[in-house]
Amino acid sequence: MGFGQLGFLWAFFIPFIVLLYYFFRKKYTDQPISSTLFWETVMKETKVSPYLQYLQRNALFYLQMLALILLAFALLQPYIKSRALAGEQIIWMVDTSASMLAGSKNESIFKQHKRDMLVLSEQLEGKPVTLLKMGEEPTILLREEGDLSKIQSAINKLEVEYEQEHLPKMLDFTQSLVKGEDTVVYLFTDHVDRTELPLENERLSWVVKGSEGPLENVSILRFGANKTNQKISALAQLVNDSSKEKTGRFLITSIDDNELIYSEPVSIPAKETLSLSMKELPLASGLKAILQIDDDYQIDNESTVLLQSQTSQNFVDNQLHQLVTAAFQAMSIPVSSVPSEQLSDLSEEGIIVTNQTSLLETATSPVLLIGRNDEKAHEVNGVVMTERDDVFAYASLDDLYVSSLYPPFENYETIARVNEEPFIQRSQKGDLIVLADVQMTDWPLHPSFPLFLWSTAEQMTTNSDYLGIFSPKEKKSISLVADEEDAEWEVFSEENEYISSLQQGSQFTAPAKPGMYSLRSGDVEKQFVVLLEQQEKEIRTGSSYSIGTSSDTTLKETIQTSMVSWFLLLIILLLLAEWEVQRRRGLTN
Repeated sequence: MGFGQLGFLWAFFIPFIVLLYYFFRKKYTDQPISSTLFWETVMKETKVSPYLQYLQRNALFYLQMLALILLAFALLQPYIKSRALAGEQIIWMVDTSASMLAGSKNESIFKQHKRDMLVLSEQLEGKPVTLLKMGEEPTILLREEGDLSKIQSAINKLEVEYEQEHLPKMLDFTQSLVKGEDTVVYLFTDHVDRTELPLENERLSWVVKGSEGPLENVSILRFGANKTNQKISALAQLVNDSSKEKTGRFLITSIDDNELIYSEPVSIPAKETLSLSMKELPLASGLKAILQIDDDYQIDNESTVLLQSQTSQNFVDNQLHQLVTAAFQAMSIPVSSVPSEQLSDLSEEGIIVTNQTSLLETATSPVLLIGRNDEKAHEVNGVVMTERDDVFAYASLDDLYVSSLYPPFENYETIARVNEEPFIQRSQKGDLIVLADVQMTDWPLHPSFPLFLWSTAEQMTTNSDYLGIFSPKEKKSISLVADEEDAEWEVFSEENEYISSLQQGSQFTAPAKPGMYSLRSGDVEKQFVVLLEQQEKEIRTGSSYSIGTSSDTTLKETIQTSMVSWFLLLIILLLLAEWEVQRRRGLTN
């Protein structure tokens, strides 16, 4: 305890003066009265409680003296010293990537950091804190919050998000929050090198809470499979990052019925990679690899792959209008211009964009036919009407003008019409046919043209029941059309647990936890896989340290909590007590 204004020591003369006044005040002589009627009763009360009687006679004096002494102490501005976190501005950055699940003794790095944050929150002493969650998109969970209960509640709600921490982006974002005052940034992660921290700001200090101690990790670095001759061939790479040899078992199960179809014991030398090749596995729609081994990081011991045929290249007939190629390029879709006579000889799988109708029968790759080279067009006039289909999810054709159309194909599904005449068709194999040349429409002038090509490529490059592979929390625009208008899509886990909902036309965000998922709307179901990113399959450990110039190396400071308000409150209570004494007894003699 200390005092801020020692110059007010003279105030203690006030209660001394009052005390002298009581000594030299006017005295009254006792006047005997010749009556003993109540003498016996008064004497009994006095003998039973002499101290209480004395206190009752002098209560006002003691209350006044105590109030004056407290007032003198209040003028000295007393305070209590305590240790608190340094810095006028405090920022906490929390790493929620998958590698934070690593740890030993049944406690992950993430749990350790949450416990450390709860301890630090008790040392804030009312200082506001800003809490940031690291990731592709930095999230502010608390902004200059001083309420301890809200701070601890936000800490307890923190969960691992599995995506990368994106440290450089987070450091830039954090510096944008720094004001012109001493700031201490706490970084709760597994490892950060000192050279990665920006130290240009002299009023900015960093406290890194790392993961100390060695951790052992063995991971499935890669796992892939493909169908060959009605069988499945698979390849796996297992990496041992620990300093000693690790033994375990490698399993493969079918995602159709969770049946075990492969099992092999493995022994991986320290700091080595083991490659496994599995051939003639039973057919399945997907495989799940499981590495049963004792290490400190389990999330990278599983990997899932769906066996779906995908293509990524697009081959455009060089006789088509250049706007077709430009539209593909505008959507960042890989495209190559190929002479017409070479389209039938392509050995690489991909989407063929042409007007040669013969390729609908001969090509083994998906075909997007724009126009026809075997028929003549006729004029049309009318409004374009479309059916509910995935290719129109983002490509509205309401304002499209079409001057001419080619004759339609028989037995093909019509998904768009102009004045009841087929405009866009789909074959039994899934090929799409646009019955007009680009020059016969104003379609290239509309944003729907490249969006239509993008939706077509998305639909043709994957099976209709397969969405693809995503990284945790990856955001992507996908073409979705449900059975009913404005129907909602729901995401379910492999265990049939509800995850989230998605409205049509909104951007799709993959779940955070790696695994296999399904997207459902009514009777329609599409599968997809969330895979752990390669960077998160390597765990690092680093020491905790502090660096910066805004405070000392311990990053603690002594703060002074004033007690004046408590003294004033006690003085007010004493004045109320004095008033009550005077009200009951009147002025003292």
